[in-house]
Amino acid sequence: MSIELSVGWVLGIALGVVRAGALVSLCALVPRAIPRMARGILALALGLLIGEPIAHAATLSASDLVVDAFTNLVIGAVVGWFLGLAIQAFQVAGTIVDLGSGVTIGSVFDPDTGGSPGPFTRFYTLAAQTLIICAGGLFVVAQVLWASTRVVALDGRLNGFGLLGAVASSRVSAMFREGVQLALPVAAVLFVAELCFGLLSRLAPQINMFLIALPAKLLMSLSMMGTAAVLFPRVADHVLHEGVDTAMRLLGK
Repeated sequence: MSIELSVGWVLGIALGVVRAGALVSLCALVPRAIPRMARGILALALGLLIGEPIAHAATLSASDLVVDAFTNLVIGAVVGWFLGLAIQAFQVAGTIVDLGSGVTIGSVFDPDTGGSPGPFTRFYTLAAQTLIICAGGLFVVAQVLWASTRVVALDGRLNGFGLLGAVASSRVSAMFREGVQLALPVAAVLFVAELCFGLLSRLAPQINMFLIALPAKLLMSLSMMGTAAVLFPRVADHVLHEGVDTAMRLLGK
């Protein structure tokens, strides 16, 4: 019994895995806390999903294969980065709350950001990832990845990234704006609290403001998190749809 492998299918699946692997590597919707093997299996599954036979595969030269692999690598990276901005907006909001509440001294290393965010940043990020994944975010990622193959085939060429810089700057500015809006309920309370503590320190300079202000701001932050969490589902849905629309518009669909 012999098994015959189609060269076109093998190349199609390989290029699909390259595009899916680039997306999974740069998309913040797939937490880096997930083991590498699991993320590799996800990339392989998505690659098998979008894989299709390459026409005239036997006549392709080595340079053509390199160009095709680079094309799919760029497309997957760009789509994954734009989709991952949905999580970055929540990280901006969490960073603002961390700075305002003064709890960043308790930060530890986070594999998702490669840095040392505070506890509120980790809470915002984990909440966003949980909401988006439970709402079908990975299914949306698979749909966008499949749609990208309809716009730029696995053996196609790049022709629609002329506005990449303008679109990226627009989305980054929108991400920061949405992050500030998300953190505004907590940040406003902390700002008023800072003003009150400043006035109190002038009226009663003998009081140690550090011992009073830090626990008070922490209590205010935790109390306001319930109000801020009400906004999470709506903001997560909005920023995810914005990322999908931007990625599709950039691809020319």
